[in-house]
Amino acid sequence: NRGAGKKDRIRLGFFAGIRLELCYGIFIGIIVAFLRVAFVSLFVSGDGADVVIRLGSEYLMYMSAFYLWPALTNGFQGFFRGMGKMYTNIFGTVVQISIRTLCTYFLAPRIGIVGIAFACIIGWSVMLAFEIPYFIVTCKKGDPVLLSKGCTKQAC
Repeated sequence: NRGAGKKDRIRLGFFAGIRLELCYGIFIGIIVAFLRVAFVSLFVSGDGADVVIRLGSEYLMYMSAFYLWPALTNGFQGFFRGMGKMYTNIFGTVVQISIRTLCTYFLAPRIGIVGIAFACIIGWSVMLAFEIPYFIVTCKKGDPVLLSKGCTKQAC
């Protein structure tokens, strides 16, 4: 929309995209939650498979509950990419990966494989804690790209 000069559709497109991302996150989360044992079973067999399947399906149960967070981060990152604000994506991704790695280092040895799932949700939450306020500030600052017929200071 920005490149085509359709600035009035930027905000509408963003929120439509967020709705689609959330619906997709819910859909995939439900599928993974119900089929987690079957999914993990596809990749293991033989001695010890039951332990791997139990641990893998436990991990997937937590991850399926957390899928809304990456859905939101994808939506915001798509917005920033479309606005040409790549540094925002790079910063958010580097922070998210760093936090996730640190949390995995501390949580996995203490609570097992689900610690990795919790590390993911913490990383995504920190990324959103940066992206959402930045989106709001971008609108309030009066970014010329966002200040169009469809995205006024009041509407953002």
